[in-house]
Amino acid sequence: MKSTIGVSHGSAVELGLTRGTFAEKPTTAYLFLKDRKCSGSCAFCPQSTEAGQRISRVDWPEFFMDDLLKALSSNKALKRVCVQCSNEESVRNSLPHVIRAIRESTEVPISISSSPMTQGLMHEVKGAGADCLTIPLDCASEGLFRAVKGSEWGDCWKALELALPVFGVGNVGSHLIVGLGEEEKEVVVLMQRLWGMGIVPYLFAFTPVKGTPMEKREAPPLVAYRRLQLARHIIIERGGRLDAFEFDGMGRIKRFLIAKIEFESMISDAGVFMTSGCPGCNRPYFNERVSGPIFNFPRKPKAEEISRIRGEMLGAVEGY
Repeated sequence: MKSTIGVSHGSAVELGLTRGTFAEKPTTAYLFLKDRKCSGSCAFCPQSTEAGQRISRVDWPEFFMDDLLKALSSNKALKRVCVQCSNEESVRNSLPHVIRAIRESTEVPISISSSPMTQGLMHEVKGAGADCLTIPLDCASEGLFRAVKGSEWGDCWKALELALPVFGVGNVGSHLIVGLGEEEKEVVVLMQRLWGMGIVPYLFAFTPVKGTPMEKREAPPLVAYRRLQLARHIIIERGGRLDAFEFDGMGRIKRFLIAKIEFESMISDAGVFMTSGCPGCNRPYFNERVSGPIFNFPRKPKAEEISRIRGEMLGAVEGY
């Protein structure tokens, strides 16, 4: 097992591994397991370039594994540990040992975010103590996936299908990044497809990072992201399907085909605009600066923030 592991800056501060401050406390310890270099070629990610050691906006300093395990054993605030994996065979092979060591140090649930792995390895990491597995699709269509990630769409789908009988419905997830060049309708269709299979879709906003091939691309419009957060809520919490949405000629959500009172209820529901992820995940400022705009709230939005969201949605959809 590797002697060191990456820990997100906020998690490291919460665990007492380093000094620092944060605007919002993380509720999950975010770890990054890496050996030499990620073999992925994701155009949005610094890990596939020489742009540095970040993932999105977050720094991941390395600490000795023994120090991390000791810090986890004494922490009483964190609700989950999330082990994110570099796309390397050596990393995937070391996962059962890492998960077992973490499980021996803490009783909090453990998630894994990884590129596709064999079902045999899924059984191993589940047996070692992990309860959730995320395999990121990131892109909303096969063509975009090939262009942005440079790998095979079908491999991710096969792995997601294999994960379901191992981890169970609702314990398998996939990340979807909004702002890579997709239409909103493609994201809605994909979220419905995943949820219909028993796989939970988690929304991220694209974040341009200097030194990556997509550094000059802008983050998605906030109103577009809000529409998709509402669409996700309708699909997951209200059983909505594609006929719950009307799209314009550009594939944007034009109208939610629900009663106005339901729409108002959704806007007032603080949970709609919070970070989507495994239970206990709040991912503070992974996609945004503290100064805003805030795409994913790491805690319940305040009354004035909900009021601002309501204002943002005026004119963003028809009929409300």
